[in-house]
Amino acid sequence: MRGIKILFFLIFLAAKSIPVLAQQKTLSNPWHFQSFVNVGLLEGQTGSAFLLQTINGACYKSWFAGVGLGLDYYRVRTIPLFIDIRKEFGKSSGKLFVYVDGGISFGWATDMQKTGYLLNDQFQNGFYDDVGLGYKTAVGKKSALLISLGYSYKKVNESYSSPYYYTPNYYFTDPGIMPQNDPKEQISYSLNRLSMKIGWTF
Repeated sequence: MRGIKILFFLIFLAAKSIPVLAQQKTLSNPWHFQSFVNVGLLEGQTGSAFLLQTINGACYKSWFAGVGLGLDYYRVRTIPLFIDIRKEFGKSSGKLFVYVDGGISFGWATDMQKTGYLLNDQFQNGFYDDVGLGYKTAVGKKSALLISLGYSYKKVNESYSSPYYYTPNYYFTDPGIMPQNDPKEQISYSLNRLSMKIGWTF
């Protein structure tokens, strides 16, 4: 009978120690993987546009660093590929955070944009960044809702054929008869936008 009591006592101690051990294990390993999905609106001098992002990386305590990929429809559709670094403040279920994004915006113009601008348009890669602050509120144990406001910059480089190609003897106005080595004109767009995003992290 005494042996059964000792056995139950040992089981009780083991059950009580499991949460403590689990907590110690969590504290000893503050790293964990995290993903973000953002949808948003970009506002600037040329109007409004849609934004979509997915970001994946690692958290260490209140810091996060990861790689993001998105779709940016402002002026010309592009694919931003960037590094995302953010810092959270506070210990409650609701936290403030700041973020800094920086990378490359790859040109991916739509068919309408290719035909709606100048002749033989081509859009090259340019710099991309986004800096802002937001609020994170927990939804469940591992998920949270994010709302942020920031300043975003995108550079787009456009090259196109001049509609009037001049030689000493001729003017070519028909792109079908232009020489193959016709000169290219270039325009560089520096696009400043206000970014408003709502996101989900898990």
